[in-house]
Amino acid sequence: MLNRIRRLTFINDKTRWIGWFVTVHLTLSFLILTLLIGMGINPTLLVSVLGAPLWIGVAFASKYLTDKIMEDN
Repeated sequence: MLNRIRRLTFINDKTRWIGWFVTVHLTLSFLILTLLIGMGINPTLLVSVLGAPLWIGVAFASKYLTDKIMEDN
């Protein structure tokens, strides 16, 4: 049963896409936060004021990068 599920291309492709998306999203988030904290911006300001636009941008960038990664596969 498990082998038949693994062979379904839709499930396999979707799970790989989700895995890459989560990896790219977490990496971008970590890098941006580290960069902004390294520049001396207050972490509370990052979470409260800059948070929503920043994470929306990270989500769109993550989707774009994930789609580019999956094109190669």
